Amino acid sequence: MERITLQYIAGFFDGEGSVGIYYRQKTKDRFHLRTQLSQNKDKNIQKMMDYLVDKFGGNLSEQVTLSGRVKYNWQLNSDTAVSFLRKIEPYLIIKKDQAIIATNWQEQRPERIRDNRGRIRVKRKRTVDFDIKVSRLIKALKQEEIDTVIENQKDLIEVITELRPLAVIRGE
Repeated sequence: MERITLQYIAGFFDGEGSVGIYYRQKTKDRFHLRTQLSQNKDKNIQKMMDYLVDKFGGNLSEQVTLSGRVKYNWQLNSDTAVSFLRKIEPYLIIKKDQAIIATNWQEQRPERIRDNRGRIRVKRKRTVDFDIKVSRLIKALKQEEIDTVIENQKDLIEVITELRPLAVIRGE
């Protein structure tokens, strides 16, 4: 696995990976960044997944698909996901905008505050609303180019401009 480059990993992630801002199902007020990469299980993919865990961290699990096949699922969360995405970002093509928005979102988040029972305290409404829009933006970028998202979902422009200047995303 010595021949694996960041360019190769970025291409693999572009094709098989995902970037998302997800919320806690129960309360829908606590958001987190997660990246994952899934691939059907075989000996070569096992070597690749083990390499990714060794190099970047994260969790590797096996899951049974609806067809009964087994697949690997490698996940990174929060700051670990940012570290990974920052390393491959220069080489991403398909998921570049998603990676830029997600990493900037994670890095600008306020420090987490826990209550006396160790639970993360609920954020102010404004922050939750912003996080909801970021999550929507990431989902939209999985379906459409950023220019189309801007044109069709004007309320997401503020998110884009706060997390990344438009000129940088468009490559101007």
